[in-house]
Amino acid sequence: MEQPQSSRSSFSDPPSATQGPIPLFDAHLRYLTDSYLNKFLASRRRIEETYVESLRKLHRKVKSVDLSLDERGGELSTVRAVWSEVVENVDREAQTRQALCATLTTDIIIPLTSLKETQERTRKRIKEDLKDSGAAYTEYAEMMLPKLKSRYTKKYMDVEEQKRAALTVPNAGPLNATSLSPEHHNSNVKAATIVPARPTVTAPQPLRALDRRPSGSTPGARNRSPSSSTAFSDLAHQGKKQLNQLIGFLDKGGVGKDGLGVRENQALRTVRAKRDADEADREYRKGVHWLETLRLRRTKILESGYKSLEMFIEEASTTMKTILEKYADNMTATTSTQTQLSLHMRGIVDRISPEKDVAKLKTNIPRSLASAIPDPILYEHGLVGECNDLIFGFSLVDYATAKGLSEGEIPKIIRICIEEIDKRGLECEGIYRVSGRHAIVQGLQHEIERDESAFEFTPKDDVYAVSSLLKLYLRELPEPVFRFSLQDRIQHTEDREEHISNNFMLIRSKIRRLPPVHQATLKALIEHLSRIVAKSNKNKMDAKNLAIVFGGVIFGDDEMPKGGDLLSVQTVKDTVMEDLILNASVLYDTEAGPSSPPLPPTPVGEPIPKVSYGSRMTKITTVPPIELSTSPQDFTPRLPARPNNSIHPSSRIIPSSPTKPKAPQEKALPPTVQSDTNFEDMPPPSPVRRLSRLEVNRDMDDRNSIYFPAQDSPTRSLEASPNTSSDSRIDLMDTPRQ
Repeated sequence: MEQPQSSRSSFSDPPSATQGPIPLFDAHLRYLTDSYLNKFLASRRRIEETYVESLRKLHRKVKSVDLSLDERGGELSTVRAVWSEVVENVDREAQTRQALCATLTTDIIIPLTSLKETQERTRKRIKEDLKDSGAAYTEYAEMMLPKLKSRYTKKYMDVEEQKRAALTVPNAGPLNATSLSPEHHNSNVKAATIVPARPTVTAPQPLRALDRRPSGSTPGARNRSPSSSTAFSDLAHQGKKQLNQLIGFLDKGGVGKDGLGVRENQALRTVRAKRDADEADREYRKGVHWLETLRLRRTKILESGYKSLEMFIEEASTTMKTILEKYADNMTATTSTQTQLSLHMRGIVDRISPEKDVAKLKTNIPRSLASAIPDPILYEHGLVGECNDLIFGFSLVDYATAKGLSEGEIPKIIRICIEEIDKRGLECEGIYRVSGRHAIVQGLQHEIERDESAFEFTPKDDVYAVSSLLKLYLRELPEPVFRFSLQDRIQHTEDREEHISNNFMLIRSKIRRLPPVHQATLKALIEHLSRIVAKSNKNKMDAKNLAIVFGGVIFGDDEMPKGGDLLSVQTVKDTVMEDLILNASVLYDTEAGPSSPPLPPTPVGEPIPKVSYGSRMTKITTVPPIELSTSPQDFTPRLPARPNNSIHPSSRIIPSSPTKPKAPQEKALPPTVQSDTNFEDMPPPSPVRRLSRLEVNRDMDDRNSIYFPAQDSPTRSLEASPNTSSDSRIDLMDTPRQ
């Protein structure tokens, strides 16, 4: 199939001489070689020996060279601007001393020569790298990828043809069976003779019968082979014999069996064509990915070339500034008659600014870089067309590099799937266990690969399809999110109590060694699954069920442990995934919840009570109490008001009464006065239910929360009021971080 003419000029047109860092390297090397070294400094040393007349000749020569170079270079850099003043000063230095010759050799010419040789080697290396990368990219883009694409297109068309052929085969069998009845043998044979002849066969083919030509047809112009008439007669006789055998076979009922075989062969051909199309599709996708890798490699080489160019400009400016300073200083020390001229030149040299030179260069780098980098070649899918992004089947590290993800960011497909399930699927029964429709999941996959930046879920999307899409992405990762071998997981389960006691130190150390994108992805998945477990009473998905679903896709395919067999693998116990889900707050407890206010500090002068306020992930919410009933049957005794300086823990976070205005806070007494106070003489505080460790643990198991009852009134006991609502309290709920 003929390939269409490409509209991109990077393959057909020769590269421009101004593209890439090599022309700029050449220009600045010409400055260094032609202007600084060869034309000025080396000649300056010779002229010092011949004294004044040679100096003036040098001035005229360098002036002409600089004018020609500066006209082609555009705006002058600070080095070039200062350099023009230095050359003008040569005419005034007619009375130089012979000692300057050695100074020129050791302090000026040798450093510049070393700089030139170093930068020429750098230029040669960059040029070779650019040539190799460009040749590799062009060869693969023009030769290999079109072949892969053509093969994929051909296989895809074969699949479509097989599908159309499969639709026509079932209707052809009955028709042929009726048409070849004994009453119509002769008519069918005659009708077969008027079918247009097949292409002429030039050699005997015993397995294929030739169609007989009509008796009235005219012979061809001439026979190209003298022995072809005998071959044609033999083939015609054999074809007639085979046709009679076929008619006899059809009379005996062979039509049905033959039609069934045709349908079976057609099904096999369809399956084989689909398999070949899938294989061609995979090769085509890999080819596009490899071409993108070559393009990125060329981009990196170009960027490194420009970085080397920047370093060259900066080093050249710095070196020129240094040697010209030495040149000016030696001129001052050499002759007293030229002191004022040399000091003036030194002031001019101080105007050299490497930062300004690099800044001027940087203004042109983006445009030159953009013109040198070829456009990306997109993957074209047979159904949806061009796909801007290749997401499924490629590693997280490749995705993070291509998209430039910063530390802590996760792929968009994982983020939006988690957000969508958190919004609509936390209470859906069997989430992640019930799979979505395969066609819907494939449609979502193609849509997000076609344009990832514009893809968003809609409320009409099935939440089970969203969960299946997330599992599909994780399953197709070449490198799992958290590779953890089965043998290590079994060992972890055996030492589970020890790991729980040290807050899973081993697992956290393994997580810290993962790449940043793997760490962020694992954190988002574990916290998301812990939120699903929190709703397990509605979605029927506890930690064990989720561990079964996600264990393989998170840790990778299980391998047979050494010395084990299939039966032993089926009976081993693996609790790593379950431990990750249930202990998400322990594994990721470096930050507090964004909406959790800080706990109130301990009042000055009071000892720190031994009361548990929850973990660092604890949220504090206050629920207003229900108004107290004024029923006359309420004979609850009134309790005295709680003192302002009570040491009870609830007095720090709970106001004394929700209906009484807050009393002004009294200043804390000095420690000496407070130590003399008899707390036994103070009014007793209102009784508050104290939670023992056993009760807290039981309550955490039931509701994953810690409750401290709020004080309804200074004259009302919480335990004595049976009508007090359970909402009149402060709910400290342990929730995972968002």
